[in-house]
Parts: sequence; C-alpha cells; structure tokens
Amino acid sequence: MMVNDEAFKNVYFSRLVENHEIAHSYFPFYMGTNESRYAFMDEGWATTLELLIGRTESTVDSANTFYRRFRVNRWIHDPSGEEDLPIITPADALVGVAYGNNAYGKPSLAYLAMKDLLGNTLFKHCLHAYMDRWHGKHPIPWDFFNCFNNASGRNLNWFWNNWFFTNNYIDLTLKSVTRSGSGYQVSIDNTGGFAVPFDMIIRYADGSMDSIHQSPAVWQQDQAHTSINLKTRKKIIALSLDMGIFMDANETDNSWEKKQ
Repeated sequence: MMVNDEAFKNVYFSRLVENHEIAHSYFPFYMGTNESRYAFMDEGWATTLELLIGRTESTVDSANTFYRRFRVNRWIHDPSGEEDLPIITPADALVGVAYGNNAYGKPSLAYLAMKDLLGNTLFKHCLHAYMDRWHGKHPIPWDFFNCFNNASGRNLNWFWNNWFFTNNYIDLTLKSVTRSGSGYQVSIDNTGGFAVPFDMIIRYADGSMDSIHQSPAVWQQDQAHTSINLKTRKKIIALSLDMGIFMDANETDNSWEKKQ
C-alpha cells in the first residue's frame, strides 16, 4: 500500500502515512477483518496507531495537533446529519466524507477513549489478547467487543453501545461550579453523548492552578450528566474543560468564571 501512496512535501505527513500503512499489516491483514463492511476495524486502528507512533517519533503536542486538525476537526464541525451515523453502520452503505469519518476518526477516538478508561497497561493487555485469540479468524465487531470484556474482566457493554451504536457526538457543557461542604461541586452535561475523557483546569484565588483528569468512567452510570466533587480549601475563581484530542463541537460553554 505504501507503494501506491504519493510522496508528500510535508515530511511529517509522509511519515504518518507510512506508519498508517504499516499498521494495516495487523489490521486488517493479520486479523483478517472484513474491511469492506467493518472499515472501522482496520482504518480506525491504523489511525490510532499512527497517532501513538507519531507521539514517540516527534512530540506528543505535535502529533496531537496534527491528529486534531486532520482526523477530528472536519468531522466535529460538519453539521450534516450523515456525519452522526453510528460507527457500526456498514461501511459499504456509506460514501464520501461520512465513510471517511466513520472508518477513521470516530472509531480511533473510541479506541483512545477506551485506552483512557482502562489505562495503558490493561488496554495493551486487552489488545494483545484480541490479536492473539482472533488473528486470521476473521473477527467481527462483536468478537472484538466480547474479547475486550473478557480480557479486562469488566463489562464494557455500556461503552461499546455509547460509542459504536448511537448517533452521539462530542460536546460537553459546563453547567455550574458551586460551593459544597468540603469544597466545590462541578456539574457537567454531556450534550453530545459520547463518553469522553477531559481535564478540569482550575484557577485559584491565590494565583495557583491545577489540572484534574477525568476518564470516560465518569459517564458509566449516567451518560447525560455528571457531578464531580472537588475537595479543596482554596477558593476557585475559574474553571474550564480541556478536551485535548476529543474536540468539542461547542467550546463556548466549556468554561466558568466566578462573578466579581
């Protein structure tokens, strides 16, 4: 496949394409997945691996920036309804940009959200278990889902349903930051529906700042809303949500500042 890829003046992009095509040695070829019907099982993984390899070849920031611009931006800011078709939609039923986003960017984000949920060690264990058990056996999506459930020892069906079987998108809304007995309560609506990780960037009255990470686990019990308790004696004067590579469709409602 690399032979058929044109040479690019952008060396970084040429390297990314090379990494992407090498990743296809595993998905679909080593696994034997049906790339015509379930493209997200090969293109989605190749897209994920191109990012992870890119982070080690250059820097995390440069790899993330390129990923956001090339893989996420054109999907999350496209208002057409076909962009929100579930990832599980058969690839041979899609055309154009809708096919590209459902096969590449969206499933890649799902795999990266799962990586954040499980942690690097357990995620790697599950991915290797899937590859060891199913290589050459032509797995379908449900084989992949069930294998990760089994290898992780967790029921992840809520996550698979959230990411692969809905017309969700990425959009969080920071509703309020209010005083509580031991600190503050942060109320967040999941307007778009996808179970995504995020960082809370907190600015205190004393001039200090803090960043607190939240994995997709915060959406397991309620995928529409979450309330997070922050234990602190410091006075919070501003708080914002940093989505990283999980670009938010509407960033205007991702911050709060205490009224003077």
